[in-house]
Amino acid sequence: MSYLDGSRKLPKDTRSCVGGFRYEGHKKQLRPRYAQSEIGEPFIPKFSAIASEGQKIAPPNEDWADNTTVLTGMTTDSYTMEEKVLYAPPMSRVVGRKCSRFVWLLASTLLCIISVVSAPIMSSLPIIAPQFGFSMPAIQCDVDCEGLLFLMAIKTIFLVIAIGVLYWRKAMADMPRLYFVRAALTFLVMFILFAFWLFYIVRIMFERYDNYKYIVSYSTSLLDALLWTHYLSVVLLELRRLRSQFIVTIVRDPDGELHTLNIGAGSIQEAATEILRFYTTRFSSFNIHLDNARQTAVAKQSGMQGGTAGFKMYNIEQFGGQETVSEVNTRALMEAAARRRIGGYNEVMQEELDFEKRVKKRKYRLMAATEDAFAHVQNSADGNGQKTGMNNQMDSLTAAQNVFTWIVRPLTKYLKTTRLQSRHPSAEVTRHIERCLTLKLSHRTFLQRFFSDRIPHRETITESKWSVICDESVSSGVQHGTYLVLKSHNSDVDYGVQLVCTISSIPFFNLTEQAKSGSEKFSLKISNESAV
Repeated sequence: MSYLDGSRKLPKDTRSCVGGFRYEGHKKQLRPRYAQSEIGEPFIPKFSAIASEGQKIAPPNEDWADNTTVLTGMTTDSYTMEEKVLYAPPMSRVVGRKCSRFVWLLASTLLCIISVVSAPIMSSLPIIAPQFGFSMPAIQCDVDCEGLLFLMAIKTIFLVIAIGVLYWRKAMADMPRLYFVRAALTFLVMFILFAFWLFYIVRIMFERYDNYKYIVSYSTSLLDALLWTHYLSVVLLELRRLRSQFIVTIVRDPDGELHTLNIGAGSIQEAATEILRFYTTRFSSFNIHLDNARQTAVAKQSGMQGGTAGFKMYNIEQFGGQETVSEVNTRALMEAAARRRIGGYNEVMQEELDFEKRVKKRKYRLMAATEDAFAHVQNSADGNGQKTGMNNQMDSLTAAQNVFTWIVRPLTKYLKTTRLQSRHPSAEVTRHIERCLTLKLSHRTFLQRFFSDRIPHRETITESKWSVICDESVSSGVQHGTYLVLKSHNSDVDYGVQLVCTISSIPFFNLTEQAKSGSEKFSLKISNESAV
């Protein structure tokens, strides 16, 4: 049965058409009439988004029938198992967010200054106010009053040190939602300051209270309240997170590296911050260039260009409009793709083994060349500072350049194999060699920079952009079963990385003591079939 639509006209051609190919009488050659997508497997006529964009279409291979699922009909439905973008990348930091952060920093700084100077101002107003025309009774301060003034000065110094240690530092992250605990503590401090100042103005200033010792004691009470509030903030912001209550299982996509982390109680955005700090310090560096190169090599070796292939369905019995892909048909297509992938496991395994063999061979060649180069470069003085009698004396930079010339060929081959040549420019390598020669470090110490799973960064990373995806609000508390994904939006470092995090609670351990068994006598049972 022909696959052509009845509404289409056949091309006016004197050459015969057999099975989808045109046959020319004077040439024994079959030329394909239909196109094939460059990213998928060969197929018979189907719609291709890439083909419609004007890209060049390659001819089909002979195994087109293995990659085509014919269900029924002249109506065609195209199904491609390509990755779908579920979440759009977030926009970069806008001006409004910068302004809000600046206003928050300005307000918190102003609040800290008011908290520190409130008590001294309260004690000084009865002395300063008469000079501005506000009548106040005469000030009399005895020994107890002077002791309270000294105590107030000491507590003020303690408050300044405590605020500077806990709050005067750079924030580790910019959270997407309101930090509820910190906001609550801020409003608590504002309420304490408002209440103390309101009582001071109404009952002391307006009523012209004449007991200066009581005024100093009242100012010291304000400092006590602020110090206790600071202690409360230490408990809520720092100590609460130190007690491990949850286990976070972190899996990095796409390479699947897994680590676990213990965290305390807190919100989801606080947990995300802890996870990112743990990821930065404990995970190995992700090399996107090496990952793409290995996936491309495996795809070429197994014959699966692009990793996924398009499938075509036909309906030969119905003549209606376009139909949707049913669940049964979708399952059939996925099973067909899985069978095709499983069939190429041998090529994938062979490609992985060949790559590891290549890396090891070039690694040991680099080690041998570096050891030889370091052995030929000697210092102009021995351990006692005496000259060794060498005629060719070199400074550290010249020696480093000579060593680099000696090892540049095996080093370049190794860096190209591991796709790290962009992370180790020649100037940085030469400076590293000079440092190692100056400090008398071995060649193994020098090579550890290239063999380590942590890739050095040439520039200082001032900001790392991530987004958190979670079913719940990120300002809510962490619970058992919380599932979140952290997506990286950095251009070079951690490009394309996603951290899949599953949170589970640490169980309560019911530990009981079991008495030791009183019977310590044993008997030997020997049968006729025993080997004794």
